[in-house]
Amino acid sequence: MAVDPDEELFNKGISFLKNEKTEEAIDIFSELVEKDDKNHKAWNAFGVALSQTAHKDSAIHCFENALSLDPENTVYKRNLIRAKSPPTIRKNPKMMELTEQKRPGRIIRALLISLTCLVTVGLLAFALLSGFVPGFSIQDGMIQGISGVPNTPVVEVTPLVTETPIPQVTIPSPIATPIPVPTQKPEVLFHFIDVSQGDATLIQSDGKNVLIDAGPSTSGPRLVDYLKKQNISTLDMVIASHPFDDHIGGMIDVLQTFEVKTYIDNGEPYNSDLYRKVIELVISDQAVRSIVKAGMKIPFTSMAGIDIISPYTLTGHPDEDSLVLRITVQNVTVLMPGDASDVKTPATILKVPDHGSDDAISSISNVRPEAVVISVGSGNPYDYPRSGTMNAIEKQGSQIFRTDVNGTIVIAVDGNNWTAKSSR
Repeated sequence: MAVDPDEELFNKGISFLKNEKTEEAIDIFSELVEKDDKNHKAWNAFGVALSQTAHKDSAIHCFENALSLDPENTVYKRNLIRAKSPPTIRKNPKMMELTEQKRPGRIIRALLISLTCLVTVGLLAFALLSGFVPGFSIQDGMIQGISGVPNTPVVEVTPLVTETPIPQVTIPSPIATPIPVPTQKPEVLFHFIDVSQGDATLIQSDGKNVLIDAGPSTSGPRLVDYLKKQNISTLDMVIASHPFDDHIGGMIDVLQTFEVKTYIDNGEPYNSDLYRKVIELVISDQAVRSIVKAGMKIPFTSMAGIDIISPYTLTGHPDEDSLVLRITVQNVTVLMPGDASDVKTPATILKVPDHGSDDAISSISNVRPEAVVISVGSGNPYDYPRSGTMNAIEKQGSQIFRTDVNGTIVIAVDGNNWTAKSSR
């Protein structure tokens, strides 16, 4: 099958962007749009590359061209909005104080009015005391009446008798004893979302949202709808355990709908159109791509930590190279092994690997969980979960939750205890 030279050149430009070779990427995308000014993918990638330089206006022009060629593309719309958004300017509170104090006109007017009132009162008092006002005089402590009015009584001014003041006793008002309001302990929520035959888990802690896997492509719209019902517009992290379709199929819908800050995977290249499309969208959406391996920690929140348990090295088998994640919430641990079969880390709750295939049996024996979650499609053609796996779980005495039976399962962890509820 012949390789499209323009597509090959585009992928080379994307590779340059991945490796932060911005100038080389700009040269390639510039060449592509000169050859074909209807290539909206190239226009968008050209804009992404230019937005990493000082040429912001040129980047806006590129995004506008891409959007005019593909008006319904949400990624292009989001990139254009970001490019046009000016940086937020915060006003210094001290400067605000100084600005409010610089009002001399108002202060001077107030002083002039006060001064005028004082002068007027002073002149009036002087006129009364000096006898300039007819009918008024003061003699020997007596105020004489108004002349011309008969039988005007003379009022003698006598000093007031000062009595000993009666001490006032202040009775304090009773202080109401505050009734303590019980505070709800903070919780980390694990949403094991029903995406049929696949995996998708949302973790929420302290206002942050992490999505691990996105199920098959057929369940992408269902996953997006569920995330929207949780009032999510931004995903702080999206983690792909491995590049099989039942784990990253819904990523296309997720990346096109939500702002994704960081995309995390094991870095294993996989020869599929779906995988290439996902990585292309990650770069186009300007998300940070982070490649991790065993021994690393993923910063999350003060209450929940994420550790990478495996793999240390890649074997070339996507299932076994799955990222195995341990989420620790104080005294409760949740293990998310993707489809890796050889899991040995003990945990409180286990997302059963490989949807309950026979390969999961040894992991269940090693982990010894209090509860297990099996993400599996109803009536799937693989007969998952297998009877041997279910027997191993029952032997451990673990509580069982299944998405094909219970629907979406939400487990709340407060650090010492966990509770689960389900909905279809």
